[in-house]
Amino acid sequence: MSGRLLLVLGVLFHLWFGLRPAWERVVESPSGRDFASYYYAVQVAADGGDPYDTDRMEAMARAEHTRGSVHPYFYPPPFLLTMAWALPLPLANAYVGMLVVNELLLAATVVLCLTGFGVAPWAVALLLATYSPIPDNAWMGQANLLALVPALIGLAVAPKRPIAGGVLVGLAGMLKMSPALFLLYWALKGKWRPVVAAVVTAIALSVATLPLVGLDAQLRFYTEILPGFSSGDYHGLTVPITLPANHSIPDLFNQLWPGPTKFRLSDAAQTGTLVATLAALALWAFRFRGPATEDPDPAAIGALSVLMVVLPVYTYEHHLVFLLPALAIAATLRPGPAVLIVGFFLAWPLDWLRGAQKAVPVLAPLLKESKFLAEVGLFALLLAGRRRRG
Repeated sequence: MSGRLLLVLGVLFHLWFGLRPAWERVVESPSGRDFASYYYAVQVAADGGDPYDTDRMEAMARAEHTRGSVHPYFYPPPFLLTMAWALPLPLANAYVGMLVVNELLLAATVVLCLTGFGVAPWAVALLLATYSPIPDNAWMGQANLLALVPALIGLAVAPKRPIAGGVLVGLAGMLKMSPALFLLYWALKGKWRPVVAAVVTAIALSVATLPLVGLDAQLRFYTEILPGFSSGDYHGLTVPITLPANHSIPDLFNQLWPGPTKFRLSDAAQTGTLVATLAALALWAFRFRGPATEDPDPAAIGALSVLMVVLPVYTYEHHLVFLLPALAIAATLRPGPAVLIVGFFLAWPLDWLRGAQKAVPVLAPLLKESKFLAEVGLFALLLAGRRRRG
């Protein structure tokens, strides 16, 4: 079966089994789910307020009779520039608009995987048809693909246009902080022009955001909110680190050494996370040192994206959409049963996982960590899949 036909089938499966249920959930939920945080943050900022003021966001939501509470906003200030389109829209309409944006970004991700990283069409088609984090990201109104797409474009164009590549990855890092990890790829290769371009872009975007998010609010993010991420303090987010759907390295250490509250890591867990982070990055750097057959090196980029997902304190279902290129790369480089097993456990929906735990209670603890173990397996497959020149 030709690659084009497989892609068409993958798209059709996605539209019916992924987008259709996500659309229904979005239009039936005027509260906007996670998207409400971005929506009310940009509304407050446009009104001259501090978007990191959760009380003001919630007051605005209650005044509009949309919801009683709103998750705190804790993204970098320039992220709100990407939400300016939502300013004239009611929450429910903007939430639908975000679903459309995510579909367009998904299409861009597919094109980039195929053209920029040489993945097999069958791998992309299979992921479109089966990968549950794609519709999860869509119906939650999340912005993961908004950061992933410019990062992928930047990495793809950097070999010929290093400044443009750095600008795009710098943009991605100022939408969500985690894509800044991709700068390590260029640092490992000794390519400093895109790194400098990314840093300059970050500064320029912060300055460009000043008319929307004032200096005091920006300083609050960089000096108060951002430093709290390492301890699990996401600006007052009241979602327990121990939530069963958390698939991160810090969550494992939190289970070993629980923190003083459900929302904060203990000192021991923070230390364990730091050691594990440094060890994982050292392993990545050792494996991908030296020249590869391709630039960008798909395996190196894919493995780094796995670390980008598992190292933050919170790794939920929608975050796993970041692994779509990594899975497609692994399937292309290492086709076989191992990648199918890894892909299955990353893709199976949470209700399947919970059903399996109830059906086989003796395996419940292992099944609970099945997605994390699959993340580790994906990292290992990408380490093994690197093609080295000479």
